[in-house]
Amino acid sequence: MLKFIFNKTFFIQAVVALGVIILSVWIILSYLNSYTLNGQTVTVPSLKGLKPSEIEETLLDKNLRFEIIDSVFLAKSEKGVVVEQYPAAEDLVKENRTIYVTLSKVVPPKIAIPDIIDMSSRLAIAKLESYGLKAGRLDYVPSECLNCVVKLTMGGKTVNPNDLVDKGSTVHITLGSGTSSEKIPVPTLINLTKNDAISALQLAFLNVGAEIYEDCKSSADSARAKVFKQSQPANSIATLGSSIDIWLTTDSSKINITLPAVVE
Repeated sequence: MLKFIFNKTFFIQAVVALGVIILSVWIILSYLNSYTLNGQTVTVPSLKGLKPSEIEETLLDKNLRFEIIDSVFLAKSEKGVVVEQYPAAEDLVKENRTIYVTLSKVVPPKIAIPDIIDMSSRLAIAKLESYGLKAGRLDYVPSECLNCVVKLTMGGKTVNPNDLVDKGSTVHITLGSGTSSEKIPVPTLINLTKNDAISALQLAFLNVGAEIYEDCKSSADSARAKVFKQSQPANSIATLGSSIDIWLTTDSSKINITLPAVVE
């Protein structure tokens, strides 16, 4: 038995077999290493806010590709740019990986105006917003239907339920004022953002008038600015549909939330 093991022919065959095994393993590992691009990873750049032509330029140097998989309408977003991406920015991926992106739609989708005629103003505004529309100015006309929707307008023209309009459009609402000139108290607007002030006025059947900004140097400043003055003081009496001017600032020291006394 030992003679067979130490036989020269057997020894040569064993060495050849071992060499074949080592070579085969090396070839397989080299192939897998090449196939998976082992160690050759790149960092995914942020593509948000870029247009398709800019995406291609950004990914070219990193040997990455992209594919547009969806588009969504976002009223406040720049049109035709990336709003979502996968894999996310800063993720590590292999070269030649495809980055999937979602763009913001250039043209807003059309939607039908909901039937809000004869609804109360509060319910009508809520329904418009649920459809992706904005409630604009509240106007009043004499009508037995107090604070209910009489007419809808856009761009000075009457629109009707089921008319198709761009999503995000502003619809102005005409409400019934009843058979008398109703008076209502002005709400407190001090320390509210513009959007909150508009909502408060709408709930009180009033409109926002002029919007005057102080100490605001950018759109970001304007967005976080708060009301520090209103043209009619809180709890004073106004007529339905009146407009209240507001002054806004980012300087909190100008905001005095103490309500002024109302002169009878």
